[in-house]
Amino acid sequence: MRLFYFSGGPRERVLHRLVEDGHEIAAVYVNNPEKYPKVTPTIDAARGYGLDVNIIRRADLPNVAEIVRDEVCLSVGFNTLLPPFVLDAAKVFLNVHGTLLPRYRGGTAPWMIERGDTENGITVHALDAGLDTGPIVTQRSYPIGPFDTWRSIQRRGLEIEPDVVCEALALYEQHGDECLKPQSEFVDPELPNRIVSEHAKLDPSRPLVELIDQIRSWDADAAPAYFIHHGERVCVKLWRPDKPSSEGDMI
Repeated sequence: MRLFYFSGGPRERVLHRLVEDGHEIAAVYVNNPEKYPKVTPTIDAARGYGLDVNIIRRADLPNVAEIVRDEVCLSVGFNTLLPPFVLDAAKVFLNVHGTLLPRYRGGTAPWMIERGDTENGITVHALDAGLDTGPIVTQRSYPIGPFDTWRSIQRRGLEIEPDVVCEALALYEQHGDECLKPQSEFVDPELPNRIVSEHAKLDPSRPLVELIDQIRSWDADAAPAYFIHHGERVCVKLWRPDKPSSEGDMI
């Protein structure tokens, strides 16, 4: 299948898999690597394959709309909310989302650990004017264990992403828009529409065992859970002294 590939994060595995499977990558569009340095391996991989690589800023989007007109586009971690005139120009604009939609749209995924969810997954869906509200092509789930962290969940999602993407492309190539299934109307009034650092603040009056899920839902290094003690922020990190070596990014 001929594709235009959009990315802004560490998603070079998907690009490698698409090339290996024989998909024609017409061009690669990425967010500015100075702002999103994790996209650099994708840029390097694309250039290694001799692909046309374009760094996209918002002012470039009208030109992009003309280039992708009636084409199949794939967003894998692209960090710009695409306007309707770009989405409408493409034949279809597929997107990869790191949760089982319709739960945890946008950037709210870390709540799944704090809420005690026992599974997560990858969804490939078509973009529309909403935020992760477009019809679904396919999904694949995986379990969340008691020692998973937000980092381990992200890692496991990235591991299965190439398979899910290729499955979705095969479905779309075979069935076209008929494979797009509308999402159910799912609204969680208790779920904030975005996550801020205040959500990482622990209530020290609660027993520690009740706070474990909140602690492990935050990145222990980049954005750890914390409590305030004598006016100072004190961060919390969990670890197991007997953790198997194969569970390096878990508690």
